Amino acid sequence: MAMSEHPLFPYEPRKNQKEIMDDIRSCLENGTSLVFQASTGSGKTACVLAPVLEYARKNGKRILYLTRTNSQQKQVILEMRQVGDHFGMGLQGRNSTCMLAMEDQELSQGTAEELSRYCGDRKKEVREKIALGGDGFSCPYYAGLLTKSLDELILWARERVPTAHEFVGRCAEQGICPYETSKILVHDAILVTAPYIYFFVPFIRRRLLEWMGAEIDDLVVIIDEAHNLPDYARELASGDMTMGGIERTLYEGMERDDPKIGPEISVTRLCRTLSVIMAEMVREYVIDDDGLVPPNELSTELMHTLKINTNDIRDMVRDLKLHGELVQQDKREKKKLPRSHMNAMADFLRFWINMERSHYIKLVRGGSNPAIEGYCLDPSQVTECLNHCHSSIHMSGTLEPLDEYRDSLGLPFDTVTRIYPPPFPPENKKLLYLRGITTRYDVVSRDDTMVEKIRGILKEILGDVKRNTMVFFPSYRLMDETCSSLFHGDGVFVEGQSMTQPDLMGMVESFKRNGGTLFSVIGGRISEGMDFPGDELHVAVIVGIPYPKPTARQRGLQHYYDMKFGKGWEYTVKAPAVRKILQSSGRVVRSETDMGAVLILDERAIHFKEYLPGLRPSEDPVLDINKFFSEAFGVKSTQR
Repeated sequence: MAMSEHPLFPYEPRKNQKEIMDDIRSCLENGTSLVFQASTGSGKTACVLAPVLEYARKNGKRILYLTRTNSQQKQVILEMRQVGDHFGMGLQGRNSTCMLAMEDQELSQGTAEELSRYCGDRKKEVREKIALGGDGFSCPYYAGLLTKSLDELILWARERVPTAHEFVGRCAEQGICPYETSKILVHDAILVTAPYIYFFVPFIRRRLLEWMGAEIDDLVVIIDEAHNLPDYARELASGDMTMGGIERTLYEGMERDDPKIGPEISVTRLCRTLSVIMAEMVREYVIDDDGLVPPNELSTELMHTLKINTNDIRDMVRDLKLHGELVQQDKREKKKLPRSHMNAMADFLRFWINMERSHYIKLVRGGSNPAIEGYCLDPSQVTECLNHCHSSIHMSGTLEPLDEYRDSLGLPFDTVTRIYPPPFPPENKKLLYLRGITTRYDVVSRDDTMVEKIRGILKEILGDVKRNTMVFFPSYRLMDETCSSLFHGDGVFVEGQSMTQPDLMGMVESFKRNGGTLFSVIGGRISEGMDFPGDELHVAVIVGIPYPKPTARQRGLQHYYDMKFGKGWEYTVKAPAVRKILQSSGRVVRSETDMGAVLILDERAIHFKEYLPGLRPSEDPVLDINKFFSEAFGVKSTQR
C-alpha cells in the first residue's frame, strides 16, 4: 500500500491492515456502519484511528471512541499520539476523576446520579463563596478551577495529548478539578475516548454532546471490545430489588419515624410485606438459580395482603418516592452523598409496574440475597442511538457470528460485516479436541467415570507437557469438582471466584514470571482481558463447551430471539459459546511470532469447526502437543 492512500497511518502496513482501513473509509464516505473481527496483533486501534481521523478532519465530524476498561482507553490515547497531530481527550466518570471521591470511600461508591447531585451542590457553594470573597471552600479543586489560570494546563494537554491517568495527575498537582477541566477541553477535541456509559445512558449522552458542542449525527462512534456491548446494554436497561435492599429501606424508614405512604400503610409495613412476598416467590418459582415470575404476581400479592387496589399501589410508590427525595435533600444539606433506599425502591417499583412485556421478563433469583429482577431481553432498546450517528465502527477479536451481533443491536441491514484472517501463520497454532469426552450435563449425570476421565487426561497433560499451561473451565463449580486434587504444589495457580483484582494481578504476574499451570474460568477476567506473549503461555486446555447455563433468564432470552429472529438457539446459546471459546483459545497466540497449542476436552468441539480453522481430533494429545513444539522450536524448546 502506498502510504499516501492512508497518510495518517504511522507504521509500515502489515497483512490485512490496508483492507481494514479501506473498508472503514468506504463506510465513512457512505454513512454506513462496519462490524469487524480481527485478532489481537492486527493493529486494530491504529487501523481505525488513521482513516477516521482523516475523514473527521476533512468533513467536520467528531469521534467518540468507547471502551469498557481504563487500560483500553489508555491504548487509544497512546496510539493517537502516533497518528498525526490531533487533539484528543480521555474521559472517565467522577468515581475515577473526582478528587473528593478519591479521598472519601462513601463518595467513591456513589452512582453517577448521586455524585452529580453532590458535585452540583459543592460547585454552587464554591461559586457563592467566591462571589462573596470568602474562603474555606467545600471543594478546593473546583475553586482552583475558577480561581487559577488554566493556560499552562491547556497548553500542556494540547501538546501532550495525555491519558486520563496523566491528566488527573497533572490536575491534582495544580489543585484543579480533573473532571470539570476535562469537560472544558473536550469541546475542542476531535476525538474523545470514554466508557460505554457516556453514550448509552441518555442523560449522560446529552451532557457529553453539550460539552463537545456536537450533534449526534456529527459523531463517528467506535466501539472497542464490541462483543461486550449486547450484554452490557441488557444489564443497563435491567433492574432488580434485593432482600438486602428491602432491609436497608426498612431501616431508613424507621429512622424517619416510619412515614405513611398510603391508607394504613407505612414504609416498614410495605418492606415486611415485600420480604414475605419475595420469600414466597423464591419457594414457588426458583429452580436452581432463578425462575420466571407471572407478570402481575407482585401487584396481585400486594393488593391481596395490603387490601389495596392498583391506583393505591401507584399512590404508594409516589409517596415513597417523595419521602426518599426528602432523605436525599436532608443529606445534601449535611453535605453527604444524597443516597436514599426509599427512593431506590420507589424507582424500582415504578420500573417493575411499567415494564414493557414485549421486551422484558420478570424473574426471581435465589441464593443468599434473593431478588426480583426485570431483565431486558432486547439490547437495541439501549443501542438504538447508534443509528442516529453518522457512522459506527464495531471491532473485536471475538465477534463471530457477526449477524447475531448486528441483529441484536438493531443495526441497519446495510451494516458492513467483515472477518479479517489472523496476521500470524495458521501453522503457529495447533487446535485439537478429544472424542469420547464431554461435559454435557446429561452424560456427566449418568456416567460417573466422565469426571475421572477428564481428571486423568489433565494429569497426563500437566505432567508430560512441560510448558506453561492455562486450563479453562466453564464454571468454578466444575473446576472445583474436577481438579481439586490438582490444586496444590509449586507452579499451580488458581483463579478464585472472590479474588480481588490486586490479588488476581499478583497471581498472574507470578505465573508469568515463574511458569507453571494456571486454572481459570472461561469468560472470566483472565480468559478475556490479559495478554501472555511469547513464552509466558504455550498451551490452553478448554474443559467442556461453555454453553450458557439453562436458567430461566437464558430460556426467556432464547424464546425472545426465536420469536424475533427465528434463531433462538443460534443467537443465545451457540453465539456466546463461540465467543468464549475464541477468547480462551486466543490467549496462546497473540502475535506473529507466538506459537501455541489448544486442546478442547469435549467432542462437541466439532460443531465449532467453522470458527476454529484447522481443528482436528487427537488420539494422543500429549504426543501431538509435544511433537508440535518440538518441530516448532527444535533445540530452542523451553522447559517449565
